[in-house]
Order: sequence, then C-alpha cells, then structure tokens
Amino acid sequence: MEINPKAHKYAEENVKLNKIKNVDLINGDVREVLPKIEDKFDRILMPLPKTAEEFLDVALLKVKNNGVIHLYSFISLSKVPEMEEKIKKICKENNKSCKILEVVKCGQFSPEEFRICFDIKIKDL
Repeated sequence: MEINPKAHKYAEENVKLNKIKNVDLINGDVREVLPKIEDKFDRILMPLPKTAEEFLDVALLKVKNNGVIHLYSFISLSKVPEMEEKIKKICKENNKSCKILEVVKCGQFSPEEFRICFDIKIKDL
C-alpha cells in the first residue's frame, strides 16, 4: 500500500518489469483502505522508515497467523533493542505474539542512523 501516487506508479512498473506474479499493489492511505480489505496476507512490507511502527497495529489486523511483517526504521544501532521491545509491546497490545526472525542493516540514513529491517513472525494468541 502506497499513499503517494507517483511511488505507487513506480511500484507497478517495477512489478511489471520484473515479471512478478501474485502481488497486490494498492494506492491509498493504509488506515483508510486496509480495514476495508477482507483478505489477510502471508507477508506485509512496511518500508516507511520514519514512522512504520505507528502503523504496525493496522498491519497486525491483516497478517495471517504465522505470517511475516518486514518493518523498516531509521535508527541508530544502539536503539535496535529498544525498537524490538516496542514491536513486541505493540504485538501484545493487539493480541499477537511475535518473534524477531532477523534484524538487517540495509542502508545508512546519516552518520549515526541506519535503515534497519526487522523481520517479524506473527502468531495469533
């Protein structure tokens, strides 16, 4: 899901160029659109690194049991444990358990901050 129409268009072109199948791309605001979707998903990508955790509650409503959420964040390496605890707290508040499968440094935002991907396996409680 992408709120920015231009970014959504690029995502569509990327899917087409790479001949990717079985992907649903939606242009819209996640808080408005996602609750209207009946399906649940095996995998959810949350690539908005500055505020993705603010939308984790919405993603938890739509991830299948044993599904995986990839949540990106711009943080310093010293803040990774704090973010892991925040993720676990949000999951618990939404009646889910979670396991952080992997934490990957996948880019640098500033001298002290990195783009970190948290791969999170979600289970229903």
